[in-house]
Amino acid sequence: MKFSDIMAWIANNKGKFWLALGGLVTAILMLTVGFFGTLLILLLTGLGGGYGYLIDKFGFSDANKAIAEFVRRLFKRR
Repeated sequence: MKFSDIMAWIANNKGKFWLALGGLVTAILMLTVGFFGTLLILLLTGLGGGYGYLIDKFGFSDANKAIAEFVRRLFKRR
């Protein structure tokens, strides 16, 4: 199997590839750092990815404003 064949398979099966890779990484993390360590790593990675998405979409200062507004709405007294 050539490298180009592998890359073609990945291009045709992106969802399978990325989810299988994510499952492998999660399993390795579970075995090495434990359940709660893995949860912390996944949580911080998700928060960082979400913040990066907001920075890409709105710019740095507007991303901070969007987060502040979200937190205000989340903890708003009713």
